[in-house]
Amino acid sequence: MDGLRAVAIGLVMLFHAGVPLLPGANLGVDIFFVLSGYLIGRLLLAEFQAHAAIDLRRFYRRRLWRLMPPLLLLLALYAALAPLVWPDYYFHLRDGIELLLYLADIALVFGDGPQYLTHAWSLGIEERFYLLLPVLLLFLLRVSDWRRLWLFFMFLALLVTLWRFYWVQLDASGMIYYRFDMRLSGLLLGVMVAWLPPARLPDMRLVGRAMLPMMLGVLLLLVLPEHGQEWRLAYGLPMVEVLTVLVIIWVVQQPDCVLARALSRPVLVYMGKISYGLYLFHYPIMQYFKGFHSWPLVVLGGVLSAAVLAVLSWHLLERPLSKWRKGW
Repeated sequence: MDGLRAVAIGLVMLFHAGVPLLPGANLGVDIFFVLSGYLIGRLLLAEFQAHAAIDLRRFYRRRLWRLMPPLLLLLALYAALAPLVWPDYYFHLRDGIELLLYLADIALVFGDGPQYLTHAWSLGIEERFYLLLPVLLLFLLRVSDWRRLWLFFMFLALLVTLWRFYWVQLDASGMIYYRFDMRLSGLLLGVMVAWLPPARLPDMRLVGRAMLPMMLGVLLLLVLPEHGQEWRLAYGLPMVEVLTVLVIIWVVQQPDCVLARALSRPVLVYMGKISYGLYLFHYPIMQYFKGFHSWPLVVLGGVLSAAVLAVLSWHLLERPLSKWRKGW
């Protein structure tokens, strides 16, 4: 899973650096959504199987300790440096508050989103999902057997996909790209896989044949020009989500397969572990480099600078706080 995270963050950084050959690399964020749904779904399932209950306070406390410290570090650095780097922009305080309250996605939909922290829209969507999912599960577990809940999440993901297809035809403004209801399908599919009983997992020897054309389709999405954004949301996004689901099932069923070994390379695993920091820090840094350099230097300078901050955040902030929290 960490290796898959590394692939996702790599694509996102290439997209934000403006690499001309990969205008569709923003699909990396959709891989993140499926992974987030899967990993959070697994945590909640493990807690339910161990205690026959889900402790909401414990879950929210763990999410807060995991997500908030690096975010506060980003906001502190942004508050200190952004007014010096972009003195003609007068909304740094507003943007920081939107980021702190996880409202960047909503603000972007209404045209008042952060300019140099635009990437925070996905954080808002994930955080809102983290708030709602445990409450929804508590209700569902009272009215249904947990072994059948994967059907509910699969059906809900299908409804969201059809809903998004409808809005793509209706709204040409592009703001639906940031909407919470447009991005729920990947998160729901991840939870579906997490709660899918092992006996219900498809045989990858049969499903694997469908992965090759999907992989070719995703590669096509990577190189399609930007004017195909509506097509990506309506048709490409489900393809990326389903392919990510199949990859997760494959590496879970066959941990010694070629793909699992490739994703388990130490460099990719480490990059996946610090992917949250990479995601937080890379965007404003790349926005700064874009004002002075061409895209190769934006990639080089942006990735290296974000990597330094992410490594420092991981070793000096995130890991120590995680150990302290577990001990406490």
